[in-house]
Parts: sequence; structure tokens; C-alpha cells
Amino acid sequence: MIDLHDPDKPNITKKARNVITLAATLGYLFDAYAINIYGMTLGLIAVEFGVDVKTMGAIGSIFIVGYMLGSCVFGMLGDRFGRKVTLGFSIFAYGSVTALTGLAVTPVQFAIGRFLTGLGGGGELTVGVPYVVESWDSKKRGLGAGLMFAGYALGVVYAAIVSALILEWLGWRAMYFLAILPAILILFVRMQLEESPSYTATIERLKKAKLKRASFFTSLKTSPRLRRNVMWGALIYTSLAGIYYAETVFAVPFMVSTLKMSTTVAVATLGLFNLSMFGFSIFCGHLSDYIGRKRAGAITLLVLAGSLWVMFSTTSIPLFVICGVLAFGGIGGSWAIGMVHVAELFPTEIRGSGYGWSVALGRFPSIFAPIAIGWLASLTPGGMGDAMKYSCVVLLFALAAYLLGPETLDQTEVDHVLKNEDDQVLELHEAGSH
Repeated sequence: MIDLHDPDKPNITKKARNVITLAATLGYLFDAYAINIYGMTLGLIAVEFGVDVKTMGAIGSIFIVGYMLGSCVFGMLGDRFGRKVTLGFSIFAYGSVTALTGLAVTPVQFAIGRFLTGLGGGGELTVGVPYVVESWDSKKRGLGAGLMFAGYALGVVYAAIVSALILEWLGWRAMYFLAILPAILILFVRMQLEESPSYTATIERLKKAKLKRASFFTSLKTSPRLRRNVMWGALIYTSLAGIYYAETVFAVPFMVSTLKMSTTVAVATLGLFNLSMFGFSIFCGHLSDYIGRKRAGAITLLVLAGSLWVMFSTTSIPLFVICGVLAFGGIGGSWAIGMVHVAELFPTEIRGSGYGWSVALGRFPSIFAPIAIGWLASLTPGGMGDAMKYSCVVLLFALAAYLLGPETLDQTEVDHVLKNEDDQVLELHEAGSH
């Protein structure tokens, strides 16, 4: 048995912690940009390439497949090569590939570009979250995760602003070329990054004890608790990804068709909702530092579900907007809490792998969320409104994970029975804050 307990407070300066958080936040901001420009440019791309909506939908699915694969691969790479190098490569990769996608001259070339963009983008989340979590004191990690997700919310707003300014003027390719900015920016930021203190301490202690690193899949086979934690994490991300895609894809069409808003007003309203995601993600993440991940997560999910139900039951635009602010704020808050909670379910040595697989397994069902909404809209009397209301059912997965799974705030140890490559069973005791 080896004790890998680390002090509760990371051995890192406040400046270094802030730089790491800034790098991850900017990475998530540009990740949101790379994801959302597809929907904003889809119409122009379809016309130029002469393809139908089904083809463009297939390309969108190809991107999600790349994102899922990137979540698994980069999470494991982060455990193998460290957070600093892997995060930098992920951001550089998706920024560069997105820019190169602007040079595509055929639908196949464009689809390949979107797949590779998803592959690199999947790593930003699954490396960035462990990196941030391991750099903050255990009592402030929720705030760190909230700040990181706030970057995503701003990224959506940033994409909308860029689209409004240059899409008609310079065309769709210019929006993709601009994605080179994160690739250049991260080269500068990377020079100022320090490696995760928890990751460094864990690897050094393994070396001193002359132990090989634990294999994630061997650990998964050996440890029932680890398997349960992957399940809890996957359930949480099933809800987070499912509700995000369900609401963001159809919010504008609902405002235009049912509430009779103009497209411009509807898009502006969606921008307001994303700003609420920014504020709520920071607030709810930090709230979980005080009342616990499980309690904060469950409360946020209930507020989100209630707001969604009223939001898509009313024909009053003011009430719709008020509930929309709460609902989309709830989405941001749920993501912030889920990010830190799932990361804390795993010990440092395999945190990237555990987190990455949780995200990937949870994201898979979300591919079908827009399809399910469209199907429900065709069956229910209330059409799109009823379908959007019923989408809150997907939140039951995360609620079950919070109610039945472990609390991770302030836990003194994360105990996992891991198996090394020599088939010797080791019980690795590692601080929950690391």
C-alpha cells in the first residue's frame, strides 16, 4: 500500500494558477467559437458546395464523433504526458485545423476538417478541466471551473458578433480563418504555464516508490468504485450535453415560429441567454464550494427544469425571457458544477482518462437530442413547445448521479483499488483535492 496523499492546498502561486485558468478559459472560448460557427455558416457552405441539408447534418454528426474521440484520447494523453503540453497541443490543433478548413474546396475536405477540429476540441475540455481543478484549492475549485465554463458562454457570443460583422462582408471562409487566433495566442500563453502541481507530485512520488503508472483500463477492471464513478460521470454528462444541444438548437426557431419574433430579435435574445450562462456558471460553481457539489448540482438542475417548463409553456415574451435567463443560466451553472464534480471523482494519476471517458460516454446519447426534439414536436399537441418542455426529462440522469453518487467536496481521500502492470494490487490513497 502506498500513500499518495497530497496537502489540501496546491503548491502553486496565485499568478501561476490564474494563468492556467486563463489558458483553459480562452481555450474553451475559442472551442465554443469553432463549434458554433458551423451553424452560423451552414447555409452559405451548402450553397457553395451544392449539397443538401442532410449532407450538412451528416457533417455535423461527423464533428461530434471527432469530439467524442478527442475526449477519450486527449484525456489519456493528459495523464501520460502532462496537462501543460497536452492542453497546448489540443488548442493549437483545433485552432489550426479550423483555419485550414476554410481552404476546403469539396464537401469531403470540409468534413475531414470538421472531424479533426472536433478531435482537437474534445481535448480542450478533458485536459483543461483536470488542469484547472488541480491548480485551485479544494474550497475554491468550483469557482475555477465556473470561470472556465464562462469562457465557453463568451465564445458563443463572440462567434455571433464576428458572424454579424464579417459573414456577409467577407464570406464564411473568413470566419474559419480567424480560428488561427487561439493557435497563435496559446503559443504565447504556454510559455508562462506551469505543470499541474498535483500531477507533478503524483508522478514524482510514483518514481520514488519505483512504481509504474496505473493503467486506466486495468484500474477500471480492478476497481468497482472506479467503474461506478465513470457511470456517475457519464450520467451527468448525458444530461449536460443532452439539454445543451436540445435547447440551443431549437431556441431561435421556437422564438421565431411560436413567439413571432424577428430572426434578429431572436438571435439577440439568445445572446442574452448566453450572457446569463456566463454569470450563472461562476455563481453556481462557487456555490458548490460552500454547500457541496451534490446539493448545488441538484438545486441547479431543479431550477433549470422548472424554468424550462414555464419558458416553453408561455406565450408571454417577457415571461419567456425571464425564464430563459434562468434556464440558460441553469445550463451554465449545471455545467460548471458537473465539470468540477466529475473531475473530483478520479485520482490524479488517471483523472484525465476517467474524466475523458465520462464525457465521451455521456456525450454519445446527446447526438440524438435534436432528433428526439424534432420527433416529439411532430407527436405532441403543443408541437415544438411541448417537445422543448419534455426535454427536461434528460436531467433525471444527472439528478440520479448527484443523489446516489458520492460527495466530492472536502473529501479527505479518494480510494481506488488499482492494478499495476506487474499484476500487483495497490490501494492508492490520494487527496480528494488532488
